[in-house]
Amino acid sequence: MKKVFWIVLGLVVIIVLLPVITGDMESKELNETTRASIDGSFVKLSNGYTHYELKGNEDAKLIVLVHGNAAPAVTWDYNMQPLLDEGYRVLRYDVYGHGFSDRPKLDKYDRYLYDQQLIELLEKLNIRKPIYLVGTSQGGSTCAYFAAKHPELVEKIVFLAPLSDAFEGSNIVRLLRSKLGEYFMSVAGDKFILKKASILLDDTKKEELESKLKAQLVYKGKKRAVLANAKGNCLTDSKPYYEKVKQQNIPALLIWGDNDKNIPKESIDRLRLIIPDMDFHIIKNASHLAHYEVPEKVNTILINFFKQ
Repeated sequence: MKKVFWIVLGLVVIIVLLPVITGDMESKELNETTRASIDGSFVKLSNGYTHYELKGNEDAKLIVLVHGNAAPAVTWDYNMQPLLDEGYRVLRYDVYGHGFSDRPKLDKYDRYLYDQQLIELLEKLNIRKPIYLVGTSQGGSTCAYFAAKHPELVEKIVFLAPLSDAFEGSNIVRLLRSKLGEYFMSVAGDKFILKKASILLDDTKKEELESKLKAQLVYKGKKRAVLANAKGNCLTDSKPYYEKVKQQNIPALLIWGDNDKNIPKESIDRLRLIIPDMDFHIIKNASHLAHYEVPEKVNTILINFFKQ
């Protein structure tokens, strides 16, 4: 009986102390002082500050880059300048909970939240004309939702390994939505987020992306935002919004890396059945973040599509 008692007591102590032992990288607040030391610009929207970068001639066609869950807007580092060099105006921003944008204290982050963020950002930047929209992973479904709700604002749309109906992280999502989710993030949240760099094939790019992810992890609320996103509807079936893109006759492009471990080829094939006339390119020897890993290949495809 005593042995059982000490075993149970030991387990309780481990459970209580483990979050302390594993540590917590979140040590800074995103506020006026810290934002002043960060490159880029900030604008206050209804749910908090959004970090963004907007470059190019005001009269040029605007390309808006929407990142996914794997990493923040820094994943567009190798795409922005080549697009600017072609004469386009380019906007990239950190989605709520990512990078240097605020982490709203909401129980759930849903599609409406991200849609509202982009609409408000465009309004604040006085952007009224139709845009070229590019989204990767969850950002792809965010763009599909945006186009479905605001077709008059989207002239062309690009999906890079987009989330539509299935992805390989579904078991993790179920864990995060469970009662164990908060404890899991307190124990292993930092490592879980940093591990997302491992989806890349190139070791140099892995180290580089991990370093960039660490820069966002120091700001409080990141792990809470990951949980809120998992609890929302953003990782559920979004096929109806892609169907709307088809119905609205918005020219679309689909790009997928043949070593993508997050979005299976079967999901991509189902998406192509929804929009059968969509341009489609498979990038050889590329992972889920093909635009970051082999940007020269993706940039060429993007530019050719936009120039059509």
